[in-house]
Formats: sequence, structure tokens, C-alpha cells
Amino acid sequence: MKHSFDSIFHILIVFHVTDQQGNKVTDSKTIDYIEKVLGPKGHAASSQNTWPGKRVGVHSLGDHTSIEIIARDRPGLLSEISAVLADLHFNVVAAEAWTHNRRIACVLYVNDNETSRAVDDPERLSAMEEQLNLVIRGSEQENEKVARTSLSIGSTHVDRRLHQMLFADRDYDAVSKVDGSGLEPKITVEHCEEKGYSVISVSCEDRAKLMFDIVCTLTDMQYIVFHATITSSGPHASQEYFIRHKDGCTLDSEGEKERVIKCLEAAIHRRVSE
Repeated sequence: MKHSFDSIFHILIVFHVTDQQGNKVTDSKTIDYIEKVLGPKGHAASSQNTWPGKRVGVHSLGDHTSIEIIARDRPGLLSEISAVLADLHFNVVAAEAWTHNRRIACVLYVNDNETSRAVDDPERLSAMEEQLNLVIRGSEQENEKVARTSLSIGSTHVDRRLHQMLFADRDYDAVSKVDGSGLEPKITVEHCEEKGYSVISVSCEDRAKLMFDIVCTLTDMQYIVFHATITSSGPHASQEYFIRHKDGCTLDSEGEKERVIKCLEAAIHRRVSE
């Protein structure tokens, strides 16, 4: 698999992709879905339904209410969160949770147990938030980061939101290594004097959504990708990004280079099961 993209005044991206079995994608429903999601209306915010004075960490989207939680991870935490929601007559429709460096970021989609609709009653939402905060903050230890909820803006992709939550929580400060036979990420930052770019080179074990995780992190760090080459051969992936900061500057200081490397390592590890 090989991708390349270039950005000057406009952007043209061509992806040569296969399904997880390595076969060409021919199913018309799958193709139509990809076109719909990547099209101009793929992330329209019109489907979002908010209510006056909504609480931080909770927003309504379609027939579901979204709850975001970030806290210290511990055994039984998700069970206790589910018990609180069940006691308040919320039904968990779907949930996505990542754990990294003893922290957990979780997005839950819930609705009313009786009506199967999003809950917009401020009193019920306030009670739910208060009880969830008691559960997640009860596990915090002295001198640790405080558990909290955070607001999701618009209809952000859930994986993108989990990256943002853990990045804001500075989970990259102590990157844990994945114990296994896979290739540990090798990341370098160099300067391309001819074009005035910083070049990020990533060599690691290939997996689904690897490019997504890296580009999300670079974007959240306020970098713009101007050119990129992504190749994969068997279990190995090699990716190269030509970037500048939004202000047009390259990565000149050793401290900034080190921070980018740590953040990309964290982004690669978050999705990997230990």
C-alpha cells in the first residue's frame, strides 16, 4: 500500500487501498459509504442537537447523549460508571475507551431507557455528571492529574476526540512501551533546507489507522502537512511527513523535536493492546 499527497494552493489526495484481506474493494455499499463520509457533507454539524445551558462534558447528538470521561484507570472503573448510568435509567448504546499510561479516556453514547431518545433534561444531566465525578475522582491519588470531563465540539470523529482528550491530559509525558514482538516506533526529525520543511520519519509495525493517528496528532500540535509519503510492506510501515508549524516555522529547537517524537510515540501506542 502506498499513499502520497501534496498541498500548495489546493489538495489532491489519491489512496490506493485494499480491504483487511488485501483484496480490492468492489462492494457498492462500501464504496458509497466511503464517498458519503469523505464528501462535503460527511461531517455536517446540522445533526447536532444541543440544549440551553448544557453541561461541560455532555452533549446531545441525534438520538444519543454523549459523555466524555478522562480519569486514572483502575480495575472496575467502567463497571462502576455503567452502574451509575443504569441507576439513573440511562441506556449505554455504544462506548469507546482507550487506556494509556494509567489514564483512561472514554466516550459513551447513552439515551433514555424508556424513550430511547437523547436526554436533554438539565436536572437529570446535572445529577448524572455529579455522580460520575464522584466515581472517577474517588480513584485519584495525591499529586495525580485530576479526573475530569471535557467538551466535544461539533460531530468530531470519536477516535479523533480520544486522541485530543489524551493529548490534553499529557499522556505523552511518560510513554509506556508496548511489550511484544512488534517493532518499536523509530521516529526522527530532520530539516530540509532546500524546501524549508521539517521532515518527520516514522518507521514502525504497520496496523490499521496508523496514518490517521499520526496526522491527527500533528494537526492537534498545530502543524501543517505539506507533503507525505506512506508505504507499507508486510508487517512494516514507513511514513515521511514534510511539515511546518501553522506560523510557517520549522522545528528548530531540540526541545520541540523531542516533544513531537514523544507525542507521536504516544499516538502510536494508544490504540495498541498491551
